[in-house]
Amino acid sequence: MEREKNQLNRLYLRLTLEKIKMDVIIYKTDGTKLKIKVNTFVEARAMVCNYDPNGLAEVVRLNNGSMLLIDEEGKLKNYPINKKATEMAHSNEAIFPSDYIVGDVLLFEDENYFDDLAYE
Repeated sequence: MEREKNQLNRLYLRLTLEKIKMDVIIYKTDGTKLKIKVNTFVEARAMVCNYDPNGLAEVVRLNNGSMLLIDEEGKLKNYPINKKATEMAHSNEAIFPSDYIVGDVLLFEDENYFDDLAYE
C-alpha cells in the first residue's frame, strides 16, 4: 500500500512539473491559418508581438468562450489589418464596429485553458 502511494505521489509530481503544451490556432495577416502548440505565455506573447521582448499582449474575449491574443501596440507599430481576426471579433461583439485588429493573432479555443498556461 505504501509503495503504491509513493508511486502515485511521484507520478503526480512529474505531471505537475511538466509544462502544458496547448493547441492554438494562429491567424496571420496574409490569411494563413495554422494549428500550432505553445508551451508558455511568454512564447505566445512573442508570437503575436513579433518577438519583441518588451511587447504587450492583449486578450480579446469572444462570446463563445474562446479568446484572441493580440499585440496591444500593433496599431502603433503599423501592423497590417488581420481581416479574419477582425471578423471574429466583430461577429462576437468583442470590439466596436469601427475598430479592427492588426498583426498575427492566436486563437485559444477555450479561455479556461489559457489560464493553465505556464508563464515561462
